[in-house]
Amino acid sequence: MEHPNQQQANLQQQANLQQAFISSAVRVVARDGLSRATTKAIAAEAGLNEAYIYKCFRGKNEMLSMAFHQSDVRFAKFLRQLLVDSRQLGLSWRGYAFTLWKRTWQYILTNKDNCKFYCRYYYSAECQEFAYEKHMRYYRGLIRRVSGAFKPGTNVDMVVHQIFDTMLVFALRVLNGEIEDNDDTTYWTFWQIYYFVEPHIRDEYLKREGTST
Repeated sequence: MEHPNQQQANLQQQANLQQAFISSAVRVVARDGLSRATTKAIAAEAGLNEAYIYKCFRGKNEMLSMAFHQSDVRFAKFLRQLLVDSRQLGLSWRGYAFTLWKRTWQYILTNKDNCKFYCRYYYSAECQEFAYEKHMRYYRGLIRRVSGAFKPGTNVDMVVHQIFDTMLVFALRVLNGEIEDNDDTTYWTFWQIYYFVEPHIRDEYLKREGTST
């Protein structure tokens, strides 16, 4: 019988291998695109034998969905904490909205490979089949937390998805070098989203006094 310490060591080794492959998958998809992210390419990026992938995952789809879930969880945790921190700043509604936007925008652009991977996987057929339901279960709590700011009858899911989609599209254009990464872009993208969202916000939130942008 295998010693408990050896069992633990084996589990840790497998976890380390899984993470190595996941990190490599993110880099390969970010650099080369989803269609070129073969198990051979991912293993080569990790400097590991391709056969180990099938000891750690049921296949490429499970590996990519796990990579997406990791990015998803980190992003959701960041947003939850940001909502808490930003409420304590005594800002007007517009100032609050801009603070949320600017910090989220910086977070995305700072994590270049993760952002490119996330966008490419999120809009793929593989995501719809293997990861989207899990993604939605994770984000419904966040949507509920912000829903109180919207007017009755607003389709909050639709508004939040529009914000999310617009943010990802513009972020990808910045990371691809199509748009400059500067303050003008930060403000311009904010206003594209803000003017869409503002008509759906409750009047008492819009009238909230405090420091503006």
